[in-house]
Amino acid sequence: MGYNKNPLYGSNSFDHNQSQILHATAVQSTHSDSTDAADLCSFSIPADKLEVGDILRISVRATVTDNNSTDTLTPILNFGGTAIATGAALDVNDSDVIWADAIVSVTAIGASGTMTAHSEIRTDAAAATVVYATTALTSKDTTGALAIALNVDWSVAHAENIVRLDSFIVELI
Repeated sequence: MGYNKNPLYGSNSFDHNQSQILHATAVQSTHSDSTDAADLCSFSIPADKLEVGDILRISVRATVTDNNSTDTLTPILNFGGTAIATGAALDVNDSDVIWADAIVSVTAIGASGTMTAHSEIRTDAAAATVVYATTALTSKDTTGALAIALNVDWSVAHAENIVRLDSFIVELI
C-alpha cells in the first residue's frame, strides 16, 4: 500500500478525519561528488487524488555525512516543478542536519489547479539560517501526477561532499 498502511483504514466513520500517509521512506539515498543539482528524494501525488480543501504536510530530513573544506550545500524544496523554499548556500559541516517542511493548501483542482504553500528550510550549520516562504502555486494540473522533491546542490564536486536522506514523509491531513 502506498498510502495509509493501516489495513482497516476507512472502515470507521472517524477514520476520515485522520491523516493519510501518501508516502514515507527512510531509504538513505545520497548525493555526493557533483555540482549537478539532483533530487535527494521525490514522490508524485497520483492524478485526481487532491480535492479542494485538502491540506498536504511535507517533511524531509537529511544529514551531511561528510564535507570538504568550505564547500556549500543548497537545498530546494519543490512542489509540482515549482521551488516552494530555497535554502541558503551554507558551508555545512559533518553531521549537520537539514529540515524541510511545508503545508500545501489546495484551493482549486483540475488542469489549472491552484494551491498555496507555506514552507521552511532550516539547518543546524554554524551559520544556521531559517528560510520561510509562502508560494502561490498556479496552473498545477491535479488531473496528472504532481511531483514533490528535495533538490540539493553542492558548490564543488568532491568525493567528501555527501548528504544523506534520513526521512521523507508526505501526508494528506
